[in-house]
Amino acid sequence: MGICTSVSRGNKTVEAKSIKKRSENENITDENRINEQENKENKNNESLISKKSSKEDKEDKEDYPDIIISYLSNGKTEFEQPFKTKDNVSNLFDILLEKKSKYAEYDLIANDKISLLTKLNEKIGNIFPQTEKGEVKMKYLGLDISDDIKSDYESSHEVIGTPLFNLGENFGVIIYSVRDNNLKAEIIKNKKLAKFSQLSSICNMKNLLFISGGDEKKNNTGNTKPINLFCSIDLLNTSKIEELPSLNAPRCFHSMIYIPKKYIFIVGGGTLDVELYDVKKKEISFDSKMNEMRNESTLFVMNNTFLYAFCGISPDGSFLTTVEKCNLRQNERSWSFVNYTTADNTLFEECYYIGHFFSDTSLILFASNEGDKNEFSNILFDLEDEENPTISYYEADRIFDVVPEKIFHQIGDNNAVMLPLISSEAKVYKIDEAVKLNVEKFPDAMKDVK
Repeated sequence: MGICTSVSRGNKTVEAKSIKKRSENENITDENRINEQENKENKNNESLISKKSSKEDKEDKEDYPDIIISYLSNGKTEFEQPFKTKDNVSNLFDILLEKKSKYAEYDLIANDKISLLTKLNEKIGNIFPQTEKGEVKMKYLGLDISDDIKSDYESSHEVIGTPLFNLGENFGVIIYSVRDNNLKAEIIKNKKLAKFSQLSSICNMKNLLFISGGDEKKNNTGNTKPINLFCSIDLLNTSKIEELPSLNAPRCFHSMIYIPKKYIFIVGGGTLDVELYDVKKKEISFDSKMNEMRNESTLFVMNNTFLYAFCGISPDGSFLTTVEKCNLRQNERSWSFVNYTTADNTLFEECYYIGHFFSDTSLILFASNEGDKNEFSNILFDLEDEENPTISYYEADRIFDVVPEKIFHQIGDNNAVMLPLISSEAKVYKIDEAVKLNVEKFPDAMKDVK
């Protein structure tokens, strides 16, 4: 009995050990199986990631290769720039802001005929498929104005003129010789020119005096109406008088300015419409529209780009303190108000201003009192911060004359001259290299006229 019992227990013990070992082996097998499954899954994931990465690399390499774009001007490459073919066409234009001008507007012509301005949201690869190089021709859309307006002003004048009015059926002109520092008066017998008056506007350009608009009596009633007459006088040979295309809008109290190398802008005078005269083509056209009607405003170009219109008089006769500007390097030009700030409570006053370059980023606006004993202050207009220009007072002598053309003419070496409207006493205002304002009188210049 005891033996049997002992044997039976021993068998059970062996069986238990066998079951335990089998269970342990099964657990090991399960762990191995799980590990193997995890390893397999990891390998599969790695394989998928590798395939995906390889596929993306392949797509980048095959579908989106780099492309070099050459920018051409007048048949020559100005610069080259790399792009991704998946980039938008608009990126081609963004580079122009850095390389060429942040002000100018261009079109880019691809394949000799495709205007890319109409395809800004397309991919570069669609324009230049399956190629590593492409070319675009730069087509400038703004006005063909000088890149150094001040220098062009300095080299454009041998003589400068200003008119003499109220001479019956005749017309007079005062001519200042830059080289000889000489002033003379001439009488011109011309009925067309005799129609111009003090309400007309003038500007000098390359030894030519342009004059436009004004007023004339209406049916002998004493009332007047603006006129659209437009003429030029050769100051080197005053017998050469040319009647130009009429203004589209009759004007008086307006302003004109010459902008090198071939344009005259006509601003104000009872209308918001701005006109542009192309001297080479001898064509006049509507250019843009101002936001505020201003008469006798001061026109000036800065940064070889922006035409500014300072102050002037509103139709109700009150003086304006607003300033507008227009980007001449845009295809379709528009005017916007300038949000200037003031230093030391500086204010534009109830007077006219005559512009003069002070630096590359600033100009002086000399106050013209036109015979008034009140002394208004000159203004320094500083554009160092283009988006936030400032005005401050500028201490210098004042001007006490009527000034038909509200700009000092650059004559070289930072010197400038300006001719006021002359009646009995002939004079020239001068600015020297130290920006000092002087007046030189010419007592004999008016003898023949008197």
